[in-house]
Amino acid sequence: NFYIPMSNKTGVVRSPFEYPQYYLAEPWQYSLLAAYMCMLILLGLPINFMTLYVTIQHKKLRTPLNYILLNLAFANHFMVLCGFTVTLYTSLHGYFVIGQTGCYV
Repeated sequence: NFYIPMSNKTGVVRSPFEYPQYYLAEPWQYSLLAAYMCMLILLGLPINFMTLYVTIQHKKLRTPLNYILLNLAFANHFMVLCGFTVTLYTSLHGYFVIGQTGCYV
């Protein structure tokens, strides 16, 4: 387990894989995080896709600096698809519902 049990105001420390972690933050804060992740997903996917598409379609844009930007757009696209969606899903539930196996992957 990667989590560190620590004392809090209720004295209850639970595994982040089994129970909602509402003793760490209020449920509305998890909802706010989910809304923020949803906004990042909705904005990040089309912006990164358009950056990749335009750079690949137009040969004039294939410069060394744009290859660096293309690499950043690709990495950010991967982060939006894999990282932000997991954060959105887990913040909607209040805990890491994918479990320890999902954490290791």
